[in-house]
Amino acid sequence: MSIKNHFCIHGASSLIGKNFCKYLLSKNYPITIFSRSTSNLDFLENKPNVFIYRYNKSISELMDKVSAIDNSVFVNIAWDGVFGAERDNPKQFSINIPQITDSIELSKKIGVKHWIGFGSQAEYGNINNQTKIDENYPTDPVTLYGKSKLICSKISEELCKAYGIEHSWFRLFSAYGPYGNHKWFIDYLIDEMKNDRVLNITKCEQFLDYLYVDDISDLLIRLGEGGGVGIANLGSGKATQLKDIVEIIRSQTKSKSTINYGAVEYKSDQGMFNEADISKLFKTIGWKPKVDIEQGLSNMIKINNNEGI
Repeated sequence: MSIKNHFCIHGASSLIGKNFCKYLLSKNYPITIFSRSTSNLDFLENKPNVFIYRYNKSISELMDKVSAIDNSVFVNIAWDGVFGAERDNPKQFSINIPQITDSIELSKKIGVKHWIGFGSQAEYGNINNQTKIDENYPTDPVTLYGKSKLICSKISEELCKAYGIEHSWFRLFSAYGPYGNHKWFIDYLIDEMKNDRVLNITKCEQFLDYLYVDDISDLLIRLGEGGGVGIANLGSGKATQLKDIVEIIRSQTKSKSTINYGAVEYKSDQGMFNEADISKLFKTIGWKPKVDIEQGLSNMIKINNNEGI
């Protein structure tokens, strides 16, 4: 019987983190969690094979408190400031860049074999070309969020190389799924339509690339069993128009909501089309998404209704 990889997770209370932890628990993987003292980790407390380390301000506080976990995999999802105006807050640099370097320093100390970080499509800037975006597409971030993600992609790559740690950095397009801490657009739509409320939204003409969280968990498991892939795009590889998502949710919830398309204006910098070229991940590790948008939305709605848990 093969020994399961030990995963270290920084950012377990995030959408991706929570779903990945739940998957690991279902498969009896050992998990070590690094988390702020204020994060809600009730779903992990008193679980077998789960070890939790808390810090107040910086993960560097744990440098002398964590025992060696040789050949483990470190998944860094934690990021400060992912919403709205926060994306141009100077803390994007002052908090997040040190957080990334400290996580790799900790990884070196405890014997991590593979460090995995989550970047963003924001590293490319505003994308409006109706074409798939591969990793050679010019990076031109327009927010401090995108700029700091891009800087961290390069810093993490160089630090991992210097320390002999395998490196993967994912430019994530859009993720969705249950158990998120925040009300993203899809969560908002489901909640409002389940309650037959009136929705005032944009025309929803944008085409966005949404990836279901179970496919991200599958990718992370695969990476735990192999080497790093460097910088790679992460998405479904298929853009879906937002209006189609709205109508799928309306149909699946059997909602009587009135939907006022165009009641809200687009943002001045609204991107209208993005779609990830994910061929690098398929070529390097054979990964491709399995959950299409209809099934993913159905899963979310069932879980929100306390079904299928």
